[in-house]
Amino acid sequence: MGELIILRERRRLYRSVYFSRGELQALLRLFSRQVAAKEWLDYSIDSGDKRAVFCVYRRAHDFPLYEIHKLASGTGKAGDFLIVKKGSLVKVSRTLSSALHIFEPPLRAVP
Repeated sequence: MGELIILRERRRLYRSVYFSRGELQALLRLFSRQVAAKEWLDYSIDSGDKRAVFCVYRRAHDFPLYEIHKLASGTGKAGDFLIVKKGSLVKVSRTLSSALHIFEPPLRAVP
């Protein structure tokens, strides 16, 4: 007759990593601030079984200026979020908000 498929086991095989709604809002808020400052122009989002990646570009045809990775749980990495700039690791963090602190402008003395 037919084959019995247990969906719980099947879903584990095809599970992907995605950014949550709150994480996407934080990423797009940062992106819009950088676009207003004329630093970034374009972005892309990719997801897979081990990680989700948000890449930003200075020009549409360039290599990514920054890559923000969200890793799957149990990958053995030190943090859940990685920020990579032009191929080198810049920041490793457990939360996205603490990882995005590197993009905040430095404080200045007011005369």
